[in-house]
Amino acid sequence: MKSKILENKRKKKESLLKAAYSLFSKTDIKNVSIQDIVSNAGVAKGTFYLYFKDKYHLRDYLISIEVSKLFKSANDELQKNDIRNFEDSVVFILNNVLLSLESNPVMLRFIKNNLSLGVFHEQLHSALENDETYNLNDQFIKLVHKYHYTFKNPTIILYLIIEMVGSACYTSILESKPMPIQELKPYLFDSIRAILKQGEPSKESEK
Repeated sequence: MKSKILENKRKKKESLLKAAYSLFSKTDIKNVSIQDIVSNAGVAKGTFYLYFKDKYHLRDYLISIEVSKLFKSANDELQKNDIRNFEDSVVFILNNVLLSLESNPVMLRFIKNNLSLGVFHEQLHSALENDETYNLNDQFIKLVHKYHYTFKNPTIILYLIIEMVGSACYTSILESKPMPIQELKPYLFDSIRAILKQGEPSKESEK
């Protein structure tokens, strides 16, 4: 009996997420009401408040899920490739994420320039189910240690990089401004490599 109740709750929450994603992808969140969401989800309005404070909380929760999926998929691809360099590993992951966003403009419009929100919103991550979230910050720190890089604060370094990627890719992919994403990538990745080189191990430490 208890398992049926839990399954019913899971299905209702999933319906809310699907309905909200569909609505937020088509129109600005300001024009979407909670009633719109629950009507599309086929659940009562009270059910909404069992899971979310308001529509902005729901949107941020969805962004965390979608961004986690993007980076987990990119990391899975990294594991399939024989890349043995810190900077190349980071650029590979970011390029994989960009390729996913290029092929899915609906998701990009939904995420907008909130890529870093999906990575760094700690409260939302703690609320996500284990199979819904991927901790990019932890993975980044593992790579930092693996290749013996040293940063005063690796989390801030990652934040700056994700902010740069998120801001650059939105208009570049959707509007080709200031240039198409394929032309922008070399500049973007050179800038990221320059940031990462700040923590590059010295020749002596590599011996």
